Amino acid sequence: MADLSQIQPHMEIFGADGVRLGTVDKVEGDRIKMTKQDSGSHKHHHHYISGGLVAAVEDGAVRLSANANNAALLEEEYDGNALGEQSLFSWRNIGLGAAAAGVAVAAGAIFYQRRWGEED
Repeated sequence: MADLSQIQPHMEIFGADGVRLGTVDKVEGDRIKMTKQDSGSHKHHHHYISGGLVAAVEDGAVRLSANANNAALLEEEYDGNALGEQSLFSWRNIGLGAAAAGVAVAAGAIFYQRRWGEED
């Protein structure tokens, strides 16, 4: 992790791929608070980036270790929750739903085979 004390307000934040992610509002603890206008559809409040994603502070910019699109998925709310965990269609909920669907399909296949399958 880079030295977060080098990060100044209004620095631009870039992913490892060179794509601009946002602008620094300020550093709070071990996280970067992004400006409201860089918070996507949540323009009424700030999003945060973990300081652990900062690869370097150079040339007046913050460079992350993750590509911008991946880093955007890792943005956090004020309380530290990941943005993807805020909705019904979060990655966690989608994963649980997919696992449940897989179990249901497997159970159905076993039932079908026992009920209507060929005899051994």
